[in-house]
Amino acid sequence: MAGHEITDRIADLIDEEYRLRTAALHHGGLTPDERTRLKELERQLDAAVAMLHRRQALSVFDDD
Repeated sequence: MAGHEITDRIADLIDEEYRLRTAALHHGGLTPDERTRLKELERQLDAAVAMLHRRQALSVFDDD
């Protein structure tokens, strides 16, 4: 996955997380399905950020 694809994915995950959290504020909380989705978004976001950091580290130390 290219760097821009990772950052685009991170932006998409953040947008969805924001929408869920905003809806929760206006509707008195999250449904069980929404809570599950939020946890999955957080997991995916952590993984994408870790991938981006690994990619950035590799580019710093790449001799090619």
